Amino acid sequence: MAVLRLSGQAAEFVGWVVLARRLGTSAYGQLAVAFLIARYAGLVADWGASFRGARDVAADGRHGSIRQYVRKRTRTSILLALGAVAVAFAAHQPGLAPMAVVVLSLGLSRDWIAVGRERGARSGIPLAAQGALVLVGSLFAMTVPAAAIAVAVGYGAAALLSILLNPLGPESAGEDAATTHGWILAAVLANQITSSTDTVLLSLLRSTSAAGIYAAVYRLPNAWLAILALMLGSLLPMATSSHHHDPAGHLHLRRRSLRVSAVGAALILFVTPFTWFLVPVLFGPAYRPGQVPLAILMVATAVITFTAPLHPFALATGRDRAYALVLVLGASGNIGANLLIIPWLGMTGAALTTLAAQSVISIQLWRLVRRYGHGPAPDLATATPDDAAQGAPDDPDVEAE
Repeated sequence: MAVLRLSGQAAEFVGWVVLARRLGTSAYGQLAVAFLIARYAGLVADWGASFRGARDVAADGRHGSIRQYVRKRTRTSILLALGAVAVAFAAHQPGLAPMAVVVLSLGLSRDWIAVGRERGARSGIPLAAQGALVLVGSLFAMTVPAAAIAVAVGYGAAALLSILLNPLGPESAGEDAATTHGWILAAVLANQITSSTDTVLLSLLRSTSAAGIYAAVYRLPNAWLAILALMLGSLLPMATSSHHHDPAGHLHLRRRSLRVSAVGAALILFVTPFTWFLVPVLFGPAYRPGQVPLAILMVATAVITFTAPLHPFALATGRDRAYALVLVLGASGNIGANLLIIPWLGMTGAALTTLAAQSVISIQLWRLVRRYGHGPAPDLATATPDDAAQGAPDDPDVEAE
């Protein structure tokens, strides 16, 4: 899984670098904003499966019917993809209509089923194919519509492979108890908003050129964060299983994961000075204004890396509402700060608000995991909606404290 996913992410990263150099700052900014909007819609279509799905599969029916979950995602994906096409034509940008395939891909993907069943190759093949096809397509794309088609081909092929590799099997439990509440969806959207809305706001409050520069340099930390998210997906089923069946092993796994993530964060800080010189080499001289924002974003990436394991361990507790509220409040604060700071400091201000928001979110996640990460999670297939979302504390001593 690691080899396949890393190769896919590396290939897609190179493809986006090629597009940034070929299209120029303004055209690339237009493409990047369209892609981000498609990703937002795709995350709604995904309905939290990228976070919750692997946990639900690993929980073996405790969270409801996987089959009903897939059906809901499919219906939502089709509706949102049609809406994306309509928006592209209404905005007089028909060349961006292929981005609707990104919506379908995120909503129809079943990689999370393979992750939950701990089948690494099945979860990695679609992403490897996606990256390779985006890279190949970028070599032939000279215009924004051609670039949109290149991205669509890669994402569409990945979705098709994911469906073929992960057929739905019989369910032993949860067939009549599909808990498709939206807390994890809200968490996923909030996480995406915190990490990328600043690009959209830069295009609105500054210029598409500023958005293009910011989106291009953001590709460097985003490449690492994408790899990190994919690796954390494999940690989630282990965190879920140990939380239910081996509390002592669960705590040991959490401590070990945080030690590893601390090493990763130190590595990010070490390479940060070198990224200053990498910007004009990778993207060209026109992207030099992104050097300072990138340095700040790399520090934010180190913060995210250090506390990244807290996400799967927070999800493993089953306290979906508490987890979602942490991310939603962080995203709300980030948007408000961006609206105030971007007109004043531009790209640098956007990067500073990202650093501040990620720091606050990390502190709140640690408090959540420390409070609830000591015992079995509630059975979401039988608990009341409020209990399933929040639950009672696992450890009386922790609650008393």
